Amino acid sequence: HPGGRAGALDLETTAGTYRVDPGPTVLTMPSLLEEAFGAVGEKLEERLDLVPLDPAYRARFADGSTIDVHTDVDAMEAEIRRICGPDAAAGYGRLRTWLTQLYHAEIDRFIGANIDSPLGLLGPDLARLAALGGFGRLAPRIARYLPDERLQRIFSFQALYAGVPPQRALGAYGVIAYMDTIAGVYFPRGGMRQVGRALAGAAADAGAEIVYGRTVTGLERSGGRVTAVRHRAAEGGPTERLACDAVVLTPDLPVVHRLLGRAPRRPVPLRWSPSAVVLHAGVTRARPELAHHTISFGAAWESTFREIIDEGRLMSDPSLLVTRPTATDPGLAPAGRDLLFVLAPC
Repeated sequence: HPGGRAGALDLETTAGTYRVDPGPTVLTMPSLLEEAFGAVGEKLEERLDLVPLDPAYRARFADGSTIDVHTDVDAMEAEIRRICGPDAAAGYGRLRTWLTQLYHAEIDRFIGANIDSPLGLLGPDLARLAALGGFGRLAPRIARYLPDERLQRIFSFQALYAGVPPQRALGAYGVIAYMDTIAGVYFPRGGMRQVGRALAGAAADAGAEIVYGRTVTGLERSGGRVTAVRHRAAEGGPTERLACDAVVLTPDLPVVHRLLGRAPRRPVPLRWSPSAVVLHAGVTRARPELAHHTISFGAAWESTFREIIDEGRLMSDPSLLVTRPTATDPGLAPAGRDLLFVLAPC
């Protein structure tokens, strides 16, 4: 199917169908999709119905308090002022400015660029990033703006997406908080599966041929370049050869290294970033108290990152991401029911 890990799982019940997104559920930066569609002369809105989420997240804490995360600056300042006080609201304004500056310093030169050598990092943007505190620690920087620990969690947990606890993450990782708390979180009607289908449809209409049901078994190289892909039907059969001018590899690095037949030498070995256990639940009773995305923070914080990253064991007091896509698109579940996605880092 198109979309890779952003797949599709339809669970049939006597009451109807639950349409599950077994892959990612948080969609940010739709401008990147706009660029892809624009490359073949199409528009995003002609292929996808993206709904901006408000709140982007609902944060629930062990003390019973709740903070809705709005991407609109006035709405978010009002929410923080109501719950945490005027000083915290003023600090949020300064934090928002800093996160926006980080984004503009990083997006073109570091995030959206091909970097073939460390020398490619050198330039005025690197100095600008350093001046912004991009090479300091993220958690202490957030705390300078927001003394309330609840807000610190909301604007720093995103570092875990990159496998780094906020206390050890560089300030540059704050750009991830920009992407969802400022640039916004979206959801495509029909589920996340629609993104892959829309991109595949636009590519096919532009002349691309997409082949499904094949397993890549190896790559052929000549003079340092990949010249062909060897593949066979997923259920077995003879190996075929596809000559090529360029190859894009998207699996995990160990799979890439196996296909290439070698792994690069590294002075420091790679280590796995945290994963997650995900529960998909079709529930028979609607749960309107849950937003589209609800983060349920446990009482513990720093110790939980040590447990999963350094000690390799389950969080003793976990924080969970609960996604309820039926809050935005009720058609993803039978009438009067809800679909829940519960993610626990591990």
